[in-house]
Amino acid sequence: MSACKHKGWHKEDIKAAIRKRGTTMSALARQQDLPPSTIRNALARPVLSGEVVIAEFLGVPPHELWPERWTREGRRIRPRYAHKYIEGVSSNQGKSQV
Repeated sequence: MSACKHKGWHKEDIKAAIRKRGTTMSALARQQDLPPSTIRNALARPVLSGEVVIAEFLGVPPHELWPERWTREGRRIRPRYAHKYIEGVSSNQGKSQV
């Protein structure tokens, strides 16, 4: 139950868009000489190579698919520092804000 709502694509929408373009996630991975798990995992958690392949294939900037992982400028947001880029995300580092 996170208070933060990301406006990126839902993973099922990404999978559907790949299928609508005539291929599967596994086939897309094979075309790029990647293990199929790379593409699948990119839907659930940060996987740079998988995210780049999906974004390029769909012709959509990565920040539109995963705004919590990418800036509009195309810079990768490292999960450890996401709180610096995403409004409303609190750090679980045990630090309290006064």
